[in-house]
Amino acid sequence: QVRSLRPDATLILLLPPSPDIQADRLRTRGDDEAHVVRRLAEGAAEEREGRAIADYVVVNDTIAQATAELASILDLRRSGAS
Repeated sequence: QVRSLRPDATLILLLPPSPDIQADRLRTRGDDEAHVVRRLAEGAAEEREGRAIADYVVVNDTIAQATAELASILDLRRSGAS
C-alpha cells in the first residue's frame, strides 16, 4: 500500500540476523513460547513479502550497526543518489 500511495517512498526492510537470534531476542524480552513460534512464522512470510518490495535490506546485528546503515541510506537518498 505504501508504494501505491507514495511511489517516491524509500522502503527499508529491517531483519534479524537469523531466526534463531530472533527467537532468542523474543525470549529475552519475556515473550512466551507460543508467541515466539507465531512470530517466527509471521516473520518468515513478512521477510518474503518485504524482500519483494524493499529498496534496501538492513540486518539488525547490533543497534549501532543497523542505525549506521539506516543513516547511510537516508543520507544517500537525501543526496539524490539511489
